[in-house]
Amino acid sequence: MGSQAALQAARADLGDAPAAEWRDVARQFLQRGQPLFAAALLELARQQQPADSSLRYWLAQAFWQAGETGRAEAELRGLLAGGTHSAASWLLAEVLRAEGRLNAAAACVATVARGTTDDMDGVLACIQFVRESHQHALAAELCEERLARGAGDPRLHAVAGQIEQELGHFDRARAHYAAALAGGIDLNAWFVPGSLASLQRYADRQHADFALFDAHLRDRTLSARARASVLFALGKACDDIGAYADAAHAWRQANTLTRQTVSWSRTRWRDFVRDRLSAPPLQSRSARVDGVPIFVVGLPRTGTTLMAELLGRHPDVCNRGELPTLEFLVQRLAGLAPAQRTAHLQEAAGIYLTHLRRDDPPASHYVDKNPLNFRYLDQVAAMFPQARVIHCRRQPRDTALSIWSQPFARDDYAFARDFGDIAALMEGCNELMRHWRQTLPLPIITVEYEQLVADPAATVKALLPQLGLSAHNSSEPRASTSTPITSASLWQARQPVHQRSVSRWRHYAELLPELVELFAEA
Repeated sequence: MGSQAALQAARADLGDAPAAEWRDVARQFLQRGQPLFAAALLELARQQQPADSSLRYWLAQAFWQAGETGRAEAELRGLLAGGTHSAASWLLAEVLRAEGRLNAAAACVATVARGTTDDMDGVLACIQFVRESHQHALAAELCEERLARGAGDPRLHAVAGQIEQELGHFDRARAHYAAALAGGIDLNAWFVPGSLASLQRYADRQHADFALFDAHLRDRTLSARARASVLFALGKACDDIGAYADAAHAWRQANTLTRQTVSWSRTRWRDFVRDRLSAPPLQSRSARVDGVPIFVVGLPRTGTTLMAELLGRHPDVCNRGELPTLEFLVQRLAGLAPAQRTAHLQEAAGIYLTHLRRDDPPASHYVDKNPLNFRYLDQVAAMFPQARVIHCRRQPRDTALSIWSQPFARDDYAFARDFGDIAALMEGCNELMRHWRQTLPLPIITVEYEQLVADPAATVKALLPQLGLSAHNSSEPRASTSTPITSASLWQARQPVHQRSVSRWRHYAELLPELVELFAEA
């Protein structure tokens, strides 16, 4: 039986059946990937049973799956106008987030959080959604409201600590982390001791955190990942106080443990680089639009976060931080045939710009500082002819040491756990950037880390005209902004710019011989 015939048969069979039976049949259409048939059935059911709110919710689901977001939003708002409906609020938030309307999406979920009483898992899910929508101030507010109501769950303190840390409120973050530890938080699920080391620069071994790290390392119940997190923290603390041998020992143990749970293939990476180098050029299908994307790329730990923060001080620039959007779109395009891929570039560009602009006041320039976007600059050139690219570079041995000593949580940073893998990544990055400079019409501006930290104001001043921006003093942050930082540089990027990390590798040349063996000095 064809789909249309099945729909007609379902209508005839259901007749005056209860709403639950109409919903069950509609859900079968949804499961078969036929949302428009489900919507047609549900609209008929609503005509017969207009008072049943569940039919309206599932109609919105059908419209959402069919890509008719406007109709889905209208049904959900109509449903919510009649009273509280948690599932409808969540679905509306997903609809709004998909359209880049993150402020509105976060507000929807905040309403759910404030209406939730005893379900702490539900409250935490709401807070994390708001945080992931980049509404950190609202997420922090939800945490404080719940704590003021007497919630004592240590997970709430851990989440609040993470949010305050990303906002740059390090004293508040420490207080929340301390409360989480005192409350007996599960250290195998929440790596709180490791987070403490990111809140400050240690002056000596008398700081209480050293004893805390040692105590947790004696805990035999810790998983490999949890123990590695503490070891990364201990290594960072030892590095701060100049105990370089202890730092190297802790980091080597941490990386050994982490390699048990993650993997990265040099062969697949080299195959990827070879494919990118041999790929035919893409023709631009995107018209020039208002808003200039600035892509800050390079290897991790080369100053991309600092560069983005300094640019974000300009009144015409909005710093969006480290976005996953470009990689998501490139992977989606990769599943298409070459002819289809070119045709869909304009649609992909529109989706990217929607998530770049969001529902904030518009800016003339937007910064995306995902460093690994260097892999896709041909796609950038095809989607955004007006884009600018800043390539951050740093002394190779300093770069390798800084990557290897960071507890990156993301799976696509698994290369960080092995010096050989870092060297392979670095070689591929260099090859790709040389290729993009030779073949793409994009302006690619190189910024050396050492130059940036030596004179940040002069470096940014020289950049601005190349980015199409007016002169501006970047030495002071904008008072009206408090952009969250979620990268590994979240503490360093908020401190006065310094040169302590220049030639830092020399402290470890004998302790970590791979630095000299695998990486050039220049």
